[in-house]
Amino acid sequence: MIRKIYSTLSTFNTIELHEGLNILLADVTQKSTVKDTRNGLGKTTFIEIIHFLYGSSCTKNSIFKMDQFKDEFFIMDIDLKDKLYIVKRRGSESNFVYIQCEKGSFLGKKFGDVNVKVKITEWNEFLGEYLFNLNHRDAILEAHLKFRSLFPYFSRLTRDGGFLEATKYFKSQNVHLTQIALSYLLGLDTSLAISYKQLEEKKKEMIDLKKAIKTDSYNKIMNDGINLDTEITILTVRISKCKKDLENFQIHPQYKEIEIDANSYAKKIAELSNQNFVDRQIITELINASESEKNITDLNIAELYDEVKIQMPDILIKKFDEAKIFHKQLVSNRKKYLHEELEHYEEAVKSRDKLIHELSLEQSKKMMILNTHGALEQYSLLQSEMNELVNKLDMYQKQQNFMNNMREEAAKLKIEEQRLIIEINQSLEEHSNTKRHAILLVEEVSSSLYNSIAQLHIGQTTNGRYDIEMVSRNQNSTGINSMLIYCFDMMLIQMSKYLGRKMDILIHDSTLFDPVDERQIAEALRFGKDKSIEDGFQYIVTLNSDALPESVREEVSNSIVPVLLTDTDESGCLFGVYY
Repeated sequence: MIRKIYSTLSTFNTIELHEGLNILLADVTQKSTVKDTRNGLGKTTFIEIIHFLYGSSCTKNSIFKMDQFKDEFFIMDIDLKDKLYIVKRRGSESNFVYIQCEKGSFLGKKFGDVNVKVKITEWNEFLGEYLFNLNHRDAILEAHLKFRSLFPYFSRLTRDGGFLEATKYFKSQNVHLTQIALSYLLGLDTSLAISYKQLEEKKKEMIDLKKAIKTDSYNKIMNDGINLDTEITILTVRISKCKKDLENFQIHPQYKEIEIDANSYAKKIAELSNQNFVDRQIITELINASESEKNITDLNIAELYDEVKIQMPDILIKKFDEAKIFHKQLVSNRKKYLHEELEHYEEAVKSRDKLIHELSLEQSKKMMILNTHGALEQYSLLQSEMNELVNKLDMYQKQQNFMNNMREEAAKLKIEEQRLIIEINQSLEEHSNTKRHAILLVEEVSSSLYNSIAQLHIGQTTNGRYDIEMVSRNQNSTGINSMLIYCFDMMLIQMSKYLGRKMDILIHDSTLFDPVDERQIAEALRFGKDKSIEDGFQYIVTLNSDALPESVREEVSNSIVPVLLTDTDESGCLFGVYY
């Protein structure tokens, strides 16, 4: 229970509270007109101060960070298990909270002193453990459920959209985090709600992965109609063969030089063979020329004349004999020349044949090396081909493994989803008494209003997760959504006691009652006043004075907080100054 809210700010209007119903009014003055507003008087700020002292975050835009307020302490006196705690916090060091407590208090034992300065995270951990029985040694629960995800259900803030929907205190609140928080507040098996959230996260990851794998290489595989199993089989064999070729490959360090020499020998042999061909043609012609030379040394011209019975002159015989001697010498010289030429060409051919034979032997040796060894460039090309095949195989195998894992994981997720559907259904049956109690509490609150308007549904969605929602019986009722929230919150604060927890504060801002008609407000205040005394919780309400129904004003007069916020001047607002 909160006893008092005050501040080191000298102008601050201290708010003292008591057990049961507490109504903080913003009073209407004679100077006010229908155009005036009292929204700036501090009703909502009062609730924000309570949040601040209960460990809410403090952003740079917070009122507590404003220059005129950042060094001022805002202070709360609270009773926790009949022990007084004085809690102080200020914007200039918002990451810490100062706490003074009585000897023997729970917090004093926890921190080892009655006056401590602790981190706001430690303060929140203490509040979660003390007020909601949160087990911070449970790593999974700790990761998904904290004090600050539970407390706002008992003190909704208008700026967060806290009065838009009964089951949410924040307008964009995640559905799974909502189910986790509500399952805990209602005493259901929260571990199943956490498991379902994790399941949904895995399913989302699966969807994101399917989108992510559609890379260029994946699309090419799909567009080319490649069968991964077939391609992997073929590539495996090709790689095996390539690997064997590489293992048997012998690299000769002078492979390139040897290859050049072998080519050089081949070129020389070809040139020599061509020259021999030409020379052999010449030799043939020389032989033919030698054989065709006619031997005229035995020719007797006198006998020729005698045969024809002609007397040959002596002078002619003498001239002919001289010519014959000359011709004989000429033929002899020609035969000698032809013979010398023939010997020259035959020797040249023979010499070339010998050189060709020698070159052929050398070429043979070089070719034997080339046939049994390879060049480094050839080995590199073979290695590159091998690497390309291996990379392609690796890509295909990864793609295949990924697709197989995706199918396997999808199957597991379906199995997990079916398991959770069964387990959540079984758990709801096992917690039927708790579920029944919460439903009847809402029914009790709803029935206390001038018309029974609300019901609590606790079950499962078609997908199997917890389905906790408030539904209306009378859609035509004024302010129906506000009354659904009122009934839900009243149920939650009573469930806290039912489940053996110490959370004993419920706060409603005037925003909740703005769309509600006067009769419903009156009944809501009556129920809150009676039930808070009966169940031992503190119910704090902020209202504009003209929204307090006359029909209930006298009944709740003792519940009205002594300080009335007014718009007469700045001293009448909560901070006592305009800002």
